[in-house]
Amino acid sequence: MRVGSLSGYLGSVRQIEGAQEKSKDLISESITRFRALGEPARVAAARSELGFCYRRVGAYDDARVVYQEALKGLDDVVEKELRAKILLRLVIVETLSGRYNDSLRILTDETGFFQESSNHFLKGKFHNELALTLMFLGKAEHRPDYTDRAIIEYTAASVHFEQAGHISYKARAENNLGFLLYTIGHYEKAHEHLNRARSLFVSLADRGTVAQIDEARARVLLEQGRLRAAESAIRESVRVLSKGGEQGALAEALTTQGRVLSKLGNFVESLNTLRRSADLAEQAGAGEDAGRALLSLMEEHADRLNEYELLETYERAHNLLKETQDMETISRLRACALRIVSDRRASLSQRRVRSVVDFWANFNLNERVHTFEARYVRRALIDGEGSVTCASRLLGSQHHGTLAAMLDKGGRHKDLAYLRTPPETRRQSIINPKSRRRPRSKARTINILCVEDYPAVADAVKETLEELGWTVELCADGTEAMRKIESKVRYHLLILDNHLPGKEGLELARRARALPHRRRTPIIMLSASDIERDALRAGVNAFLRKPQDTGRLTATVTRLLTKKITT
Repeated sequence: MRVGSLSGYLGSVRQIEGAQEKSKDLISESITRFRALGEPARVAAARSELGFCYRRVGAYDDARVVYQEALKGLDDVVEKELRAKILLRLVIVETLSGRYNDSLRILTDETGFFQESSNHFLKGKFHNELALTLMFLGKAEHRPDYTDRAIIEYTAASVHFEQAGHISYKARAENNLGFLLYTIGHYEKAHEHLNRARSLFVSLADRGTVAQIDEARARVLLEQGRLRAAESAIRESVRVLSKGGEQGALAEALTTQGRVLSKLGNFVESLNTLRRSADLAEQAGAGEDAGRALLSLMEEHADRLNEYELLETYERAHNLLKETQDMETISRLRACALRIVSDRRASLSQRRVRSVVDFWANFNLNERVHTFEARYVRRALIDGEGSVTCASRLLGSQHHGTLAAMLDKGGRHKDLAYLRTPPETRRQSIINPKSRRRPRSKARTINILCVEDYPAVADAVKETLEELGWTVELCADGTEAMRKIESKVRYHLLILDNHLPGKEGLELARRARALPHRRRTPIIMLSASDIERDALRAGVNAFLRKPQDTGRLTATVTRLLTKKITT
């Protein structure tokens, strides 16, 4: 248990990748052994340390369950201090989850015990967590009296931590006081306390907490309009937190970075950063953080998202935040909903006027008939296994010469010629038994790799393309897709989203173009991001925007495959 606890602590301080998972394994093993020895108090202590590991990575729901299990196995009389320690850790999880009233209820119920305790460290923790809860409640419920009380509680916490000789917790109290002053607009005083806390953590070589303080400093600088200084501070924070596996803290920093980038005019990078923040937080179980990242995304980029993307983002944020007690977050969510409704009403009004005109704009009957005809010719060739004769019969015609003419170089469906079996060459003699026809070769199998992490889009692409006889392999992770691209598996075409877990689509495209066996493989980027120029520079053959260009996917795949085969 001690080794696991220290591993988790050092992994957080030094931002060591994978440290929290190893820590959880060690502590879980200790729980098994303590239980076998009949040591319920030590089982509870180990569970408390395990909950701390879950909290560090942002898995608040898991941490809450572990802490509640730890409390069940304790004797409230014999193990008073251990119970108090676990309760304070549970309070932090409730606060981080936005459940401020639950935090306040627990602290209020336990006030008597902490006032009577002679343990300065525990008393400091009590005052610190009470101040944190009051700070968030004061902001959420517009209660300045709570904010004033929070300042007093932070001061009391600092005194008790100093008496207990805990420099790191005294530094945390300074950090929290700085953050509180930022929330009420006292920016210069906030900087004083944040810089003091940062200096203390630097002296302790606690890189992880220094990075979190840098994130708070970036928020203050952003509110002051000092964008370049904010960008520098948050970039360093993200760089450090990206190494340690503490997904909750990293997601929070990425949200701040996304907001800063937007204010600097780096809209594409900002959009991708906010999406990454939401994904990381949700994967870690920090639903509140994920929802707030999506709120920031809508607030900063509503004008740059199409209607489908905006509605999808709002629905996801609503589901993540439906249990929040933070009134400020609820207010932001409502504001986003009102904006969507307003934009939708204006859009519908414009569509009523334009609908008839748009339908007939640039209408060409021959093109529509050609497209419709091509659909059935393609289907007949696939079901006829490449045989023009069989395809002609399926189409209701015995004259395969007509279909063959359509598929010839000058024919109107020459782009479908790759689906037919090559015409057979007859020998001179039709009597000589040695002169036999060569066996018919099978229609060519086309393998397509589609890298898309949104299941609805991936399934739609697979269903559409496989209906046309092509084989589609799906992959939802950028890192796994990189392994597939680097492998020797033959893919005739790649379809890439850009915003992916692990590695982005642009990186995959660049890597494919660097590999000799993928250099000529056609690549389509199907993405909602406004990155067409970057995609083409990375070597992509065609860029399609989601969702408005998805109807062009089949034609684009056909064009690129035909071009590849003919060249």
